[in-house]
Amino acid sequence: MFKKLYSKKGQVSMEMGILVASAVAVAAIASYFYAVNVKYSDTHAGETAKRTSEAILNVSKNASESISSITFN
Repeated sequence: MFKKLYSKKGQVSMEMGILVASAVAVAAIASYFYAVNVKYSDTHAGETAKRTSEAILNVSKNASESISSITFN
Protein backbone atom coordinates (compact mmCIF):
# COMPACT_ATOMS: atom_id res chain seq x y z
CA MET A 1 0.00 0.00 0.00
CA PHE A 2 2.80 2.46 0.83
CA LYS A 3 4.44 1.70 -2.48
CA LYS A 4 1.27 2.78 -4.26
CA LEU A 5 1.03 6.04 -2.29
CA TYR A 6 4.61 7.07 -3.05
CA SER A 7 4.61 6.14 -6.74
CA LYS A 8 5.92 8.69 -9.24
CA LYS A 9 2.69 8.73 -11.25
CA GLY A 10 0.66 9.60 -8.19
CA GLN A 11 3.07 12.36 -7.23
CA VAL A 12 2.97 13.92 -10.69
CA SER A 13 -0.80 13.66 -10.74
CA MET A 14 -1.03 15.27 -7.30
CA GLU A 15 1.34 18.07 -8.32
CA MET A 16 -0.70 18.74 -11.46
CA GLY A 17 -3.87 18.80 -9.36
CA ILE A 18 -2.34 21.28 -6.95
CA LEU A 19 -1.15 23.43 -9.86
CA VAL A 20 -4.59 23.46 -11.48
CA ALA A 21 -6.30 24.16 -8.15
CA SER A 22 -3.98 27.08 -7.42
CA ALA A 23 -4.53 28.49 -10.92
CA VAL A 24 -8.29 28.31 -10.41
CA ALA A 25 -7.98 29.99 -7.01
CA VAL A 26 -5.84 32.81 -8.40
CA ALA A 27 -8.27 33.32 -11.30
CA ALA A 28 -11.22 33.47 -8.91
CA ILE A 29 -9.51 36.02 -6.67
CA ALA A 30 -8.42 38.14 -9.64
CA SER A 31 -11.91 38.11 -11.15
CA TYR A 32 -13.41 39.18 -7.81
CA PHE A 33 -11.09 42.18 -7.54
CA TYR A 34 -11.69 43.03 -11.21
CA ALA A 35 -15.47 43.02 -10.67
CA VAL A 36 -15.15 45.18 -7.55
CA ASN A 37 -12.93 47.70 -9.34
CA VAL A 38 -15.29 47.87 -12.34
CA LYS A 39 -18.20 48.51 -9.98
CA TYR A 40 -16.44 51.39 -8.24
CA SER A 41 -14.87 52.85 -11.38
CA ASP A 42 -18.33 53.78 -12.65
CA THR A 43 -19.00 55.80 -9.50
CA HIS A 44 -15.63 57.52 -9.60
CA ALA A 45 -15.94 58.28 -13.31
CA GLY A 46 -19.24 60.05 -12.72
CA GLU A 47 -17.79 62.14 -9.89
CA THR A 48 -14.74 63.05 -11.98
CA ALA A 49 -16.91 64.06 -14.95
CA LYS A 50 -19.05 66.24 -12.70
CA ARG A 51 -16.02 68.02 -11.21
CA THR A 52 -14.51 68.51 -14.67
CA SER A 53 -17.70 69.97 -16.11
CA GLU A 54 -18.03 72.32 -13.12
CA ALA A 55 -14.45 73.51 -13.61
CA ILE A 56 -15.05 74.13 -17.32
CA LEU A 57 -18.26 76.03 -16.55
CA ASN A 58 -16.39 78.22 -14.02
CA VAL A 59 -13.64 79.01 -16.52
CA SER A 60 -16.12 79.84 -19.28
CA LYS A 61 -18.15 82.03 -16.88
CA ASN A 62 -15.03 83.96 -15.85
CA ALA A 63 -13.99 84.36 -19.48
CA SER A 64 -17.40 85.62 -20.56
CA GLU A 65 -17.53 88.10 -17.67
CA SER A 66 -14.11 89.46 -18.55
CA ILE A 67 -15.11 90.10 -22.19
CA SER A 68 -16.91 93.29 -21.15
CA SER A 69 -13.70 94.68 -19.67
CA ILE A 70 -11.73 94.37 -22.94
CA THR A 71 -10.70 97.75 -24.30
CA PHE A 72 -9.14 98.66 -27.61
CA ASN A 73 -6.53 101.39 -27.80
